[in-house]
Amino acid sequence: GGQRQRIGIARALALNPKMILADEPVSALDVSIQSQILNLLHDLQDEFGLTYMFIAHDLAVIEYISTRIAVMYLGKIMEISRSGDLYKNPLHPYTQALLSAAPIPDPTVEQKRQRIILSGDVPSPDVEREGCYFYDRCKYRMEKCKTNIPPMKEMDTEHEVACWLYE
Repeated sequence: GGQRQRIGIARALALNPKMILADEPVSALDVSIQSQILNLLHDLQDEFGLTYMFIAHDLAVIEYISTRIAVMYLGKIMEISRSGDLYKNPLHPYTQALLSAAPIPDPTVEQKRQRIILSGDVPSPDVEREGCYFYDRCKYRMEKCKTNIPPMKEMDTEHEVACWLYE
């Protein structure tokens, strides 16, 4: 387990890169092997000063490996923030829903928290939209959202959100 990931990492390092793009590098691995690969990536980052663009759906893995996170919906960036800030203070309604769906290991906390359930179907990513890509599923949607794509707005140092709620 994890041998292909290690070989892929070694092949990437042979080119002496400044940045490595890793698309779901630990998704098919069991937790102990995931941990080994993530620790290897951390060690290599420290040793070689690497930058990773890490594409993943496992929020625990993303939180562990990332210093900055961009949350995407249908290929559009909804929010960008430092990792700790994003998990403590998600601003975009999609980010809030996404983080509310991630399991919490403490059963007492897990039982008491409120999950955000999104309504509607996920629109086709092939269809170009006039407005916000999250419009169809957003509980805060306004008429403006339907026809205008919200620009990225800096909310705090290194925390940006694309949402008309914050204009």
